[in-house]
Amino acid sequence: MTYATQQASPVIKGSLDFLSILKAGIVTGIAAGATLGGLLLLFLTPIILEAETYEVQIPDSHPLISRNIVHFWTFAGAIMLGILYSIIFTFVYTMVQHRIPVKNAQFKGLILALNGFLVAVLVPSLYLPPNPPGIETSLPVMTRQSIFFAIIIAGILASIAFWIIYSRLSSEYNPILGLSTGAFVFVAIIITAFVLAPSNSNIPLIPSDLLWRYRVESLGAMFAFWAIMGIMINGMLDYFRPQGGISEKAIC
Repeated sequence: MTYATQQASPVIKGSLDFLSILKAGIVTGIAAGATLGGLLLLFLTPIILEAETYEVQIPDSHPLISRNIVHFWTFAGAIMLGILYSIIFTFVYTMVQHRIPVKNAQFKGLILALNGFLVAVLVPSLYLPPNPPGIETSLPVMTRQSIFFAIIIAGILASIAFWIIYSRLSSEYNPILGLSTGAFVFVAIIITAFVLAPSNSNIPLIPSDLLWRYRVESLGAMFAFWAIMGIMINGMLDYFRPQGGISEKAIC
């Protein structure tokens, strides 16, 4: 099937109903969430346990929760997060895939997933990096959460602006101009959001190498999470496509 045919064919999009997209999102989310949960337990849990030894111990009359229970809910929570994110990602992908300027369908899913990682993880982490236990911050938790979501919204707006500018300038002039101008506008919007956000300072009570290991491995786990979604999405949509729908091979 040619790229032009895919762009012009409403039958292909119409052959995917709500239930098919939902199933594809759930299965993709389980796989991505299980990957995330496994990485959290394998790489980040040991760092968290080590970081907890540097925290100020506060006497508490309540018994500590079993580590096995914590590990179970860490893994289960990662799967639930994966399903939620993947369902949203799958519906967004089915709506915008024909606008992604790449011929290979597999790369389309990966590009959108990397865009999601950039907006939902990497950009917010530049201002509010992930912290293990043993880090004191100057802002309350709710304020940090509000800033985090505000930066994500700014990232979404910046991403939309980038793709609009890239698409228009690439078609009228050349892709290099569209890419450079779109990137400039994207960075300008993000910097503006950072400047407007309240300042936040971290007071580490743990060794710096432990802190940076946690941050790097946190970003690595989330990158793998989004990459799995991008790699699997097309295969799952094809697998759950209703049998009555017209396949892509039939009109290639």
